Amino acid sequence: MAFTFTQSERAAQKVLFECGLQDPTEVGLRKLILGRKAFYDEQPMTGKDGDIVSYSNRSIITVNSRIAFDTRKRFAAAHELGHYEMHRYLRPVFGDTEYDLLNWYRGGPHEIEANEFAAELLMPTEVFHSECKSKGKLEPKLIDHLANRFQVSKTSAILKFVKRGNYPSMAVFCKDNKMKWWKKSEDFYNFLDFTRDSPPPPTTVAAEIFSGKKAYTGDAAKQDIWKSDWFEMKSNEQDSRFFEYCMVIQSYNSTLSLIWGK
Repeated sequence: MAFTFTQSERAAQKVLFECGLQDPTEVGLRKLILGRKAFYDEQPMTGKDGDIVSYSNRSIITVNSRIAFDTRKRFAAAHELGHYEMHRYLRPVFGDTEYDLLNWYRGGPHEIEANEFAAELLMPTEVFHSECKSKGKLEPKLIDHLANRFQVSKTSAILKFVKRGNYPSMAVFCKDNKMKWWKKSEDFYNFLDFTRDSPPPPTTVAAEIFSGKKAYTGDAAKQDIWKSDWFEMKSNEQDSRFFEYCMVIQSYNSTLSLIWGK
């Protein structure tokens, strides 16, 4: 399959190539960053997951040592490495919170580029797509596998799947019972009637979770829904079955729904 890559993704591919890596899990991020002539450190930080400070051709990437999950540390480090590779001559200091990293499409261009860089560095498209194809149909278990395989969070795995997976899908992010952004694969042709800060449609799994009902886990994580629950229907179009896998991000009272057709 032929892919079109952004400049940020190509920057990540260049780093992997110059480091002689096809699979970024072969080496720790600390070693990779040192190999790029930057310094890596972990320190307790307040209000942010990581930052990068550049001065006189020296750059120090610092990741919050209080982060409990290694997958989150890896993405924060890769994100800051993206700033180092692409932006260190534009601005000497970048600092990023977990919410900045999660809220991919509301940030400025530098943050979007750093996120694209991190996603491609940690989950190279060719390897990721092959891994998706080898595991068959889209299921929550596939997302679990991808997260474990590439040592990333399920959030990162979902967003990468929507962009580079092997099945048409869409992701919708909601916070405080309000839709904030959506992202879909190029071959997903359904239209979401999206108004930022409006609640998710009342019959969706996301709306059910915000109403106070418990989140679905295990085999029940993939819920049967109707296409009309999320998407506009054409005149005389017959409704069809869809699936919604809605992941709860409790620390921000948020959900990330992965939606696909049956």
